[in-house]
Amino acid sequence: MERRGAAAGGDVCVCRTVFPAHANHRGELSAGQLLKWMDAAACLAAEKHAGVSCVTASMDDIQFEEAARVGQIITIKAKVNRAFKTSMEVGIKVTVQDVLTNVEKIVSVAYATYVAKPVGAGKIELEPVKLLSTDDHLEHTLAIERRRIRLGYEQVFQNLMQESNKEGDYYGTFEEEDAVSTDLTHVQSIELVQPPHANHHGNTFGGQIMAWMETVASISASRLCHSYPVLKSVNMFKFWGPSVVGDRLVFNAIVNNTFRNSVEVGVRVEAYNCEEWIKDQARHINSAFLIFNSVNDKGELLTFPRIKPTTKDGMRRYHGAIARRKIRLARKCMLSAKEKPSDPWETSNQAYVTYSNIAALTHLAAKPAWEITGTLDDIKIWTHEEGDVLSLKVEMQVKIPSHLAFSLLSDFTFRQQWDKHFLTCEVLQAVNEDEKIYYVTSPPMTGHKPRDFVILVSQRQPCKPSEPYAVAVKSVTLTSMPPSPEYCRSEILCAGFQIYSDSNSSCTVCYFNQVTSGVMPYLAANLTGSSKSIEDTALECIKFLELKGSKY
Repeated sequence: MERRGAAAGGDVCVCRTVFPAHANHRGELSAGQLLKWMDAAACLAAEKHAGVSCVTASMDDIQFEEAARVGQIITIKAKVNRAFKTSMEVGIKVTVQDVLTNVEKIVSVAYATYVAKPVGAGKIELEPVKLLSTDDHLEHTLAIERRRIRLGYEQVFQNLMQESNKEGDYYGTFEEEDAVSTDLTHVQSIELVQPPHANHHGNTFGGQIMAWMETVASISASRLCHSYPVLKSVNMFKFWGPSVVGDRLVFNAIVNNTFRNSVEVGVRVEAYNCEEWIKDQARHINSAFLIFNSVNDKGELLTFPRIKPTTKDGMRRYHGAIARRKIRLARKCMLSAKEKPSDPWETSNQAYVTYSNIAALTHLAAKPAWEITGTLDDIKIWTHEEGDVLSLKVEMQVKIPSHLAFSLLSDFTFRQQWDKHFLTCEVLQAVNEDEKIYYVTSPPMTGHKPRDFVILVSQRQPCKPSEPYAVAVKSVTLTSMPPSPEYCRSEILCAGFQIYSDSNSSCTVCYFNQVTSGVMPYLAANLTGSSKSIEDTALECIKFLELKGSKY
């Protein structure tokens, strides 16, 4: 297997001026044109790292936050965040700048996966990305979490569809006054792939296919709203197979469902070469779901009419759109709420809650300007203040292997053996091998009721020796565990452990906690007076780990 890759990874910046040919009737940059530019920039970054030709494998959900107008400058920055043997995650950031005011705004932040195209029959194993900055390290760590979401997306979707099936007659009759038949929104378009649409190997550009999909989807949506729809987001583009110069691409678009001010359009792409075209043997190469809204001349959102599926497949797509919307809203909520203390634990958002759990701990650990406030033998205490949030870091030197410390600290049923603030701890739900939900109670403070918590604990093992083990903690809301009048329900914003290996028999354990008033009593007072309590808890933690570790 050949190893290829530039050590520093791919880092590409592309600037474009928006000309009238790139714009729609409102003078705004066409979403299809922007998708082509994004794909081209990301592909350049992937090829810069791989050193060989690369093809688009998928593009994660894309949200368009701002519109670019004729005369403005579009800047697209693309960078390889992580290499996974033969594939890479590329981060894409799009900004728009007004040349007259010099104001710059973010248009979109997206992530794409590219695959190195093998030379001949051999396989290519990509070199790891060289991490040069704190941001590089952050994105490198979080790329693993985003990959977990990609791989688990289909299972989450199927679970939601099963829930929908249980709630009622899934394929029953559908009757609603003034509903529009989905048959009226069906659009088919055929494109012939020519050399300008492909790379130097003859493979059709993924961005070109995305642009054609946006065009046909826009026509489908316009038949429902009788206006000019605006693309706001795209559910994951996934390329199932290649197409090449000379192929005929058949695009079929239809409205799946409407949600008051938005509409989802599904697009299926099939490819045919000359022989397949004659025999009507299609190759399914791509499917995607595009979400549009529409505005009037005053910029006010228009309301879409309800739709009426007319077939069993139409009903499946109708319910599928509802499931995807739940996932989409969960993603938007999780990834936009920086400091939301407690998240609902539901089928639609579990992947994003665990992502935000790990991401929050990773970002907290990477914050600059930590101030050391206390030292004691094998313990160091650091603090970081930002607004009304005080963050705590306790660094402990422990004489046991890192993997053993990880095993003991990730099982919270052991916590009460060394942390006096844990009175009881029970597992409510073992989600999978890496995620568990616990119910925790804490002893009462003078004059106050005892506190309780419902927390998600996410554990991650390192992918390489230089990375830490991670145990992330945050509060979640379970409908099966509502607040009790006997306890004061408290929230954990962000907490957890990072465990670094120092040798075969020692490690450094770093405990983190973002603290707000009432979350940790011994930190609610001034920190100087409470440092003794923190040190005592840390000493008990070290004692527990080393005692347990000696038995293995």
